[in-house]
Amino acid sequence: MASVFSSSNGFPERMPRVAGMLGALISESQFDFWAREFGSITAWRRVFARVQSLHMEGAETLSIGLRPNRNFQSAVAGQHVNVSVEIGGRLCTRSYSLSRPAEGGCVSISVRREPGGLVSNHIHDHLQVGDVLELSQPYGGLSEGLAEARAQVFLAAGSGITAIYNLIAEQARRGEALRGELLYWEKQVDRFCFTEELDALCQAHPQFSVKRFCNADASSSLYSTGRLSTELAAQLCERYPNGSVFACGGSAFVGAARELFSGVVGGFYAEAFSPPQRLGGDVAEERFFEVSLTRSGQTITVSSQQSLLDALEDAGHRPPHGCRMGICNSCSCGQRSGESQNQLNGEQLRGAGSVRLCVSRANSNIELDI
Repeated sequence: MASVFSSSNGFPERMPRVAGMLGALISESQFDFWAREFGSITAWRRVFARVQSLHMEGAETLSIGLRPNRNFQSAVAGQHVNVSVEIGGRLCTRSYSLSRPAEGGCVSISVRREPGGLVSNHIHDHLQVGDVLELSQPYGGLSEGLAEARAQVFLAAGSGITAIYNLIAEQARRGEALRGELLYWEKQVDRFCFTEELDALCQAHPQFSVKRFCNADASSSLYSTGRLSTELAAQLCERYPNGSVFACGGSAFVGAARELFSGVVGGFYAEAFSPPQRLGGDVAEERFFEVSLTRSGQTITVSSQQSLLDALEDAGHRPPHGCRMGICNSCSCGQRSGESQNQLNGEQLRGAGSVRLCVSRANSNIELDI
């Protein structure tokens, strides 16, 4: 019952911790099933969270306040969670950044509606207060280096603002002085998020500022125009010679930022929320290999220019997955033989080992523990 939307019917949210006593009488899946049937978010191991609040941040971004059950581990600002939703009988999982500091046992995510986005559109159109979502444990290390930074330069593009805002807001919540600058790009003015909160932080922290970029509204003095460039990077490095840079956005944006700021004194920290545009771009000629699935006893044919996850899904398999970017490790499985290659870092896995299906391709016939 990994499905996700069900309303409460009054069963207590926190059942006694009797899992150990019940172990001999009821299975884990049965425990979770009956807890959900009675409207509880309690589970043996899994993380369920009840929707506490819903509100729009911008024209296309919905912020969701969630109260997870006790299985949820402490989250760090800038981290992500995988959210699982059952749509048309199929379990779909996507990764979303935690967007506000955790408070009172609640966390928040912000979901942007994307054209053709199966999960984002489903959430925007159907999610209600009282519904239940299934979450993964939080993951991600964007905040690494934040505590030691003398000054901070934040770069956010589109949905990347959710993780970046969380980093900034958490520091302010802890009573730390903000020193640095946020540069924030959006395609349309009405898509800017956390506007009032960011402006309030600028008022409360004189050494912190926000600059918003929107090429669609060049007439307004509130917004600058232009893209992340060598000139802009040089200006930032001159203003913050000992600063650290934190970036979040699409893979193209983060790749450009990494190239421009790789040598900054305080370090460069980034996460991209979209996978590389084309897996296998350095393969001169498309090749096809056989992938043997040892658990199911099946064999499928895959292309050298396609991720193993995409190939498996095209063949009708539904392996676990999350971010589809090689970050969360949800899709990792055992490789027993053959050769695969991680397209993010170019590393080749020969023989037995763990392979991340979403960012790896086949370089030979291989065996997977699926």
